[in-house]
Amino acid sequence: MLINPSTENLLLREVQPRLRNAIAHTVPSVGCDDEAELLQDGLAIALHLLNGTPRSRKNVTASNVAYYTIKYLRSGRRSTGYRKADPLHPASQLNGHCRVHSFEEHVAVDRSTDEPLTLGEMLPARDDDPATQACRRLDWNDLIQQLDAITKAVLLCLATCEELTGLVKRFRKSRSMIQNHKDRLARLIKAQLGDDILRQSSPFLFAVKPAAKIRRQAQII
Repeated sequence: MLINPSTENLLLREVQPRLRNAIAHTVPSVGCDDEAELLQDGLAIALHLLNGTPRSRKNVTASNVAYYTIKYLRSGRRSTGYRKADPLHPASQLNGHCRVHSFEEHVAVDRSTDEPLTLGEMLPARDDDPATQACRRLDWNDLIQQLDAITKAVLLCLATCEELTGLVKRFRKSRSMIQNHKDRLARLIKAQLGDDILRQSSPFLFAVKPAAKIRRQAQII
């Protein structure tokens, strides 16, 4: 945008000093606002006001422009707009519609350790993130592809907390043979997924590998 010399002179020599003085005493700072940024926003707003005067055919003075610019800044308006629905925008905070809190702000005390809890520690989800869940699904999918029908059925019983004795009649195998398949499954899981995988997977088995999906795969012979 080109600025004619008269407008530039008015902004820098007459409007800017008025804005600098008023911002320091009357415009509230919100968040990371500082006087230099508010002055830049004020000059941009003032320039917009001056550009609109030819269309209205009104003569304005530096005092008029500075006065209305300060009113805009005090209400929370910035050169980028006026958004009450944006929680990070000054207008929303100045109108009391929202407040911004730091993740490091202390909000409670953990009674078990007597240590303060921050907002950031209370907000994260307790479950694994989607990437971790996807990787675990891939690991279990590869493992299940290597299992025979009996071992898949053993895994299904373990996942659904069913007794392994129900497999004796179904597969016409002895209880000790079913136990051998269970031991083989444990060795295979440890070898492919690590020694601590059983401890990690016990609370997450349904989330990682739903029982219905295990049942479908176990029935594939």
